[in-house]
Amino acid sequence: MKQIIKDVLDDISNSQINLASEAARNMVSGLISAALKTKGSYKEYTKYELDEQEARKDWVCSICGKSTFDVGVDYIGSGTNHLGCELEIEMGNKNDDSDIPEGIKRAKEHEIKVFDDNDADVELRNKIFNLQKQNFWHKK
Repeated sequence: MKQIIKDVLDDISNSQINLASEAARNMVSGLISAALKTKGSYKEYTKYELDEQEARKDWVCSICGKSTFDVGVDYIGSGTNHLGCELEIEMGNKNDDSDIPEGIKRAKEHEIKVFDDNDADVELRNKIFNLQKQNFWHKK
C-alpha cells in the first residue's frame, strides 16, 4: 500500500500543488483512493468491524491491563479480568501495595496527574483509594 501511495505522489511531483488548499488536498486524496481501489489494497470497514474495534477498547483486564477481547468465556474472571490474573492474586493471598491491580494503580496515577497534590481533596481521595483497595481484597 505504501508503494501505491508513493507512486501517486511521484506522478504529481512535477506539478505545483498547494497542499494548503482544500481543493488540492481533495484531489490528491482522490487520486490515492482511486489508485488503492484499483490495486485492490483499499478497504472500507463495515459497521460491524467498526463496532468490534470500539468494543475491543472495553475488554481490558483491570489487573494486568491487557486485552481480554479474544479470550474464551471460560477464561474470563469477574468483569473483563483474566481468570488467571485473579487466581494469581487469590493464590498468593497478597495484600500489600505492590499487588494492587494495574487498573486501580493507573486510576490512582491518573487522579494524581489530573488533580494537584496541593488540592484540598487529597485526603478524601486517598481514603477513597484505600476503600477501593480494601473492597478489592475483601471480595476475594
